[in-house]
Amino acid sequence: MLLYDLENRPASFDVVTCLSTAKALGHDHVRFVYGKWKPKNYSLAQAEERWRSIVKPAAALFGMTSSIGERKGEEISHMFPAAFEVYKQTGQIGKIVTPCKEGNYVTITLRKSRTPERDSNEAEWMKFAEKCDRQCIIIRDYEERPLRLEDRMHLYANAYLNMMVINGPLTLCIHSDAPYVSMRTIGREYSGSTSPEFMKKLGITTGFQFPWANSRQRLSYVDDIAENIMTEYLQMCELREAA
Repeated sequence: MLLYDLENRPASFDVVTCLSTAKALGHDHVRFVYGKWKPKNYSLAQAEERWRSIVKPAAALFGMTSSIGERKGEEISHMFPAAFEVYKQTGQIGKIVTPCKEGNYVTITLRKSRTPERDSNEAEWMKFAEKCDRQCIIIRDYEERPLRLEDRMHLYANAYLNMMVINGPLTLCIHSDAPYVSMRTIGREYSGSTSPEFMKKLGITTGFQFPWANSRQRLSYVDDIAENIMTEYLQMCELREAA
C-alpha cells in the first residue's frame, strides 16, 4: 500500500508520478493522510481544491483504490528520479488505464498559474491553432476553467496529439500512452521547478526523453512560438504517417 501524506507531499499533479512509481512496484491501493498541507506557493483554499480535483481522483486513473486515514503504507517519492530508478529495475512504469484511441483533434493545454515565467505564450498558441489542419481544443488552466480530471484524461487519451508547455497536466500523458509534445521543457533561471538547475537535479537536460516514452511522445526544448509549435506538430505528423 502506498502512503501519500499531504502534510509532506504536494497537493499537485506530482501525485501522478508517485502513483505511477508505486504501481510499478506492485501497489494497488493508496492511503491518503488528509487534513494538513505541505507548504507550497498556493493558499490553503487552493490546496483543498487541488486535493479534491487532482490528488483524490488520480488513483482511480491507475485502477488503484484509495482510502483516507492514519499514516500507513510505504512512502514513495513523488519526483521523477524515483520513477527512473524503478523503471531501471523493473523495465516498466505504472500506466494510467484509460484506453488511448487516436482521434482527429489536437489539444492545446494553456498554463497560467503561480509562476508566470512558466506560463504558456498564449498569443503564439492561438496563432498555431488558427493554422493547424486539425480541430484544436483549448484546455485552459483549471483556475480559469475547471475541468474534471477524468474528463481531461479522456480528452488526452482520444486526441491525435496533445500539445503544451511542460506543466502538471503533462504528467497524465507522460504516465500513459496518450500522445504529446511538450514545448519549452527546460525553462529559464527564474522558472522555479523547470529552471535548468532544478531540471538537471531531476536528470533532465536538453535532449532528454523519458525512457518509457513511445513514438508518439516527445519533449521539445524550443520556445513556444507559433513557428516552433507548428514545426514540432508537423514533425510528429510525419513520424505518425511513416509508422
